[in-house]
Amino acid sequence: MTRNLVIDTDGGVDDSVALWWALAAPDVEVVAVSVTWGNTDRNAAAANVCRILQAAGRPDIPVALGASGPIGPSPLHHVAAHVLGDDGLGGHAHRWPTGDVAPVAELAEELLARLAAERPAELDLVTIGPLSTVARALEATPGLVRGYRSLTVMGGSVGAGGNALPVAEANIAHDPEAAAAVVAADWCTAERPLLVGLDVTMQALLGIDDELAAAHASTTVAGRFLAGPLEAYAAFYQSVAQSSPGTFPCHDLLAVMAAAAQPVITDAPLYLLAVDTGGSAAWGATVADRRPLPEADTPGFVPWRVAMGVDPAPFRTAVRGLL
Repeated sequence: MTRNLVIDTDGGVDDSVALWWALAAPDVEVVAVSVTWGNTDRNAAAANVCRILQAAGRPDIPVALGASGPIGPSPLHHVAAHVLGDDGLGGHAHRWPTGDVAPVAELAEELLARLAAERPAELDLVTIGPLSTVARALEATPGLVRGYRSLTVMGGSVGAGGNALPVAEANIAHDPEAAAAVVAADWCTAERPLLVGLDVTMQALLGIDDELAAAHASTTVAGRFLAGPLEAYAAFYQSVAQSSPGTFPCHDLLAVMAAAAQPVITDAPLYLLAVDTGGSAAWGATVADRRPLPEADTPGFVPWRVAMGVDPAPFRTAVRGLL
């Protein structure tokens, strides 16, 4: 079965790998891309998406501009330039032109709502950046919760600790109010929404001597596009020792592969979930009630599937195939 993906992205390096993979996968159709802030500012993120679509020969896919900042107070209200550079691609964006690809006039919130209304229960929404745009779309169009076949969110951490903050993952910490709104919404998807966070993305790692070397040796357009950004991305992870020596994660690719029903997630139990918006030490944390209580009813918490097990083999195979 073809997965029809609507991707909400903040246009960074792992976002780029995810988008390239989705464009190349035979059983995936990228229907539209909405762009938000996060890894870099929204306009730079949109330009990066346009660069990929131009290089991939897919100028037909609409790119829509979403939120340019958080909807509420945030412990991380700045873009992550220290990770991916001002351009979101480790200083390599200028190598690739946007060509004739440009964002459409329709705002991302409008695009998300229109697609859900036009193709109810046919599309799979996957978010790989802060949830600001999706939260704004929900506020403008509450019926959005009934429009998508599935929802997959790259973000959060239940038991792995944080990366941007001690217990908060970056996408959630950039806009906790938005994340809380998306988590609490009454999504009428075929299955409960899926959270793909650090519990699994930090277990599915790529190798500097393996996948990164393959990117540098690649003659494919995707490989040539990604080699430089991945080099910068891997160097950052080695500098902060957030992954084991010689390895680096690719968070967003894992989430997009999960959204496309690829066999990467091996365990996704149903947990009651909430986001801390309190402004103190746990600000931006995703909190899961993991107590073995039958029919637990924790006020303010909503059932979500949370990815807790991962098979790195198909994930790494997908990257090698792309390169």
